[in-house]
Amino acid sequence: MTIVICVFASLVLLITTAGAAGTAAKAVNVIMDGIKYPLTKGHPYSENGTTMIPFRMISGKLGTQANWNAANKTLTLQQKENKIVLTVGSSFAKVNGQPVALGAMVVQKDGMTMIPLTVVSDLLSAEVEVDEFSQSVNIHTPGKDLGELDYFGRKIRTTNLPKNYKDYPYILEDIPNEMYEMRHTINYSAGNAETGAQVFSKKELTSEDMAKIIKRMKIGFDLRLNVDYKTINPASYAKESFKYENQSSSIREKEIEEYAEWVKKNKIQIEGAIDPESSVLYYPGTGDYRVRSMFRFRINSFTEYKDLFNDVYFKLAEFRLHEKLKKGVWYEGYADLSISTNYYNPIVGEHFNIDALSSLFENTTLHEVK
Repeated sequence: MTIVICVFASLVLLITTAGAAGTAAKAVNVIMDGIKYPLTKGHPYSENGTTMIPFRMISGKLGTQANWNAANKTLTLQQKENKIVLTVGSSFAKVNGQPVALGAMVVQKDGMTMIPLTVVSDLLSAEVEVDEFSQSVNIHTPGKDLGELDYFGRKIRTTNLPKNYKDYPYILEDIPNEMYEMRHTINYSAGNAETGAQVFSKKELTSEDMAKIIKRMKIGFDLRLNVDYKTINPASYAKESFKYENQSSSIREKEIEEYAEWVKKNKIQIEGAIDPESSVLYYPGTGDYRVRSMFRFRINSFTEYKDLFNDVYFKLAEFRLHEKLKKGVWYEGYADLSISTNYYNPIVGEHFNIDALSSLFENTTLHEVK
């Protein structure tokens, strides 16, 4: 498969959403030599115009040797004749003893050392490209053969396949078998349910369609998973959120506004993100598609444990975990998120949006991060 990459001068990916602070950190997909960094602790993010990546993502790669000095909080990289010293809390590196501006500070977040993407592109001479179409940053070791890739520049594997590998158009190197083997919510009695392999074989749903749909899913769920009672504006939040949902019922916008008003009243603060996987899609026979997605979230504040999420199946969270969700704790998992449309004979890539009933808690592997 060939890769179509759109290169931009900026190395920044930003998704602006209403109802959240404009400078809030946003999760970013970063693919290093065909392997996408998972949506988990230390995930790449964009904040204040700069993309930050975990150092561990490039550790031992790009021909570098690294040494961490915990006492001084310095990271020393040796690449051929160049010695690069990065210091936590500093926006300058020392390259062979000379200061070089990075554009942002090296920081520690969730126990990870996060470095500006400029370190990789400018100081370590990696090939860095921004694919705005798929909302991804691609880092490539010069001259390295990556083998067969999918449309989005990720490595396809042919060994250690999941038991149900025939259900999918291909299997990716960076996705664990547990995600592929998670049960589906196919309504077999419908008679027309289809696996992802069957859906894609019909060529009615293209990679370009999926890129557009996933972009809208990310923005829509970014709104659902990043709410702050201190900054949310119920009317504008509802208007913006509804744009990324199935437009079949205008009353839905009012329901979202009522939720946002509850966020303010109940002092709810939540942060999180989703990462939909375009190749793990299927048709359950119920008029919508399901896109399996990794997610993570943390609830930072609330007064009353009630309707914390804009999610009709929120009560199932307690059932899945056998306990209530806790404050200040990260939760992760995989969920089959529903996309649908109210258009007759729709243009798939343009008209499919998040279904109002799409849920993180319906068909999920929700678990607490220890």
